[in-house]
Amino acid sequence: MDGHRRAGRAALAAALALVLALSQGCTYLRHRGEDLLDLGDFGVTLSIKPGLALYANGVSVSPGGLSYVDGYFLGLGGGRLGFTRHYQRCWGLFVLGHETHAWGDFNKGDPTTLNRQYVGVLGLPTFAILQSRPAYMPSCIHYLHVGFFGVVANARYMEMLDFMLGWAYIDLARDDGRTMSRWPWRGDY
Repeated sequence: MDGHRRAGRAALAAALALVLALSQGCTYLRHRGEDLLDLGDFGVTLSIKPGLALYANGVSVSPGGLSYVDGYFLGLGGGRLGFTRHYQRCWGLFVLGHETHAWGDFNKGDPTTLNRQYVGVLGLPTFAILQSRPAYMPSCIHYLHVGFFGVVANARYMEMLDFMLGWAYIDLARDDGRTMSRWPWRGDY
């Protein structure tokens, strides 16, 4: 009998959570879907001009390689699913590096449309001072592009935390309803 009561309570709690979510309208569920799309970047890169990317970075502390691709992306990337514009410019010397990632509508000359950060053990101290959009901090970045084609496999840990907390109405990235994150410690964006 206790098992049935526990199952009944669990079903009631799930039903109440669903009613609460739906009572917030479609906006709540749309924002959770947008957060889900931010968890990582997985797909292929295509470029009209030849590009080169042999770059990896483990948990933002060990960047290595070089990356410059200005082209297009097919897959799940930058919070988008499908085909979109893509830009990456990264370099890493294991203890220090810099990454720039952009998806969709961006302007390479406008830093407010780019995800940029210093990485590596020596780059991390700049995090709180200079880094504007830590959507890729910490993350595991993998770019491979030779000539006109490549692959991307990135895991974005801050966005994973934002997704989980979003179910409890906590928007850590302050990105609900926005195309770019607005992290709380960076009031200038």
